[in-house]
Amino acid sequence: MNILSGFCATLLMLCQPFISQYDFKYNSNKEFVHGIIQCTQSFNAVIPPQHRVIIVVSVAQAVLESDWGNSRFAKLGNNFYGIIETDPTEPHITALNNPNVLLKTYGRKCESVADYIGLLNANKHFIDYQELRMKQFVTRVIDIDKLVDTLRVYAKDPFYVYKVKDTIKYLYVTYPTFFKKPTNA
Repeated sequence: MNILSGFCATLLMLCQPFISQYDFKYNSNKEFVHGIIQCTQSFNAVIPPQHRVIIVVSVAQAVLESDWGNSRFAKLGNNFYGIIETDPTEPHITALNNPNVLLKTYGRKCESVADYIGLLNANKHFIDYQELRMKQFVTRVIDIDKLVDTLRVYAKDPFYVYKVKDTIKYLYVTYPTFFKKPTNA
């Protein structure tokens, strides 16, 4: 699994200069959702199917982490997923309530989406996610709720998984033309 994750992360990084030229503007929640969808679809298109993220999950996490793209990190750094920067020499924004917490900044909005996909595919904290996604890919039985359950390590909030699931339900209801509930093939 580590070799595949490494390959996927490498492929994503190699393709990033071409795809990250795409950017989007948003002045409403609907435009924000559409932009995150387009970025996620673009990056999903260049990685193997078994390593693709579920678009509605990507959007739900972006909505939660960035308050629909309205958070300070989203506005100043195009960081829609609350991704931490561990290298203080790299571009970052410090958290207002804790100057020791650094959040990455991105030149373009889609770079945040690419980093999020790479994080889920390669970071050791998401092994449960990676293994379950692979199992679901092989069996062709997609269970978004179970996949979201593996994201409990994404945030310190003990209710994070429930918030992601509630946001997914909201997205299905509010944007039915953008999202269709998966059917198992």
